[in-house]
Amino acid sequence: MVKGKVRLAIPNPHKGDIGRGFLARILRQAGIDKQEWERL
Repeated sequence: MVKGKVRLAIPNPHKGDIGRGFLARILRQAGIDKQEWERL
């Protein structure tokens, strides 16, 4: 997953889009808040 200069590796065995809740958990673990992600 890439947005601006931020690159996150996300394992997704389902081969489709990830849900909002899963994205929120990933960003939290990466130390990126929602506002920062939306700004990138």
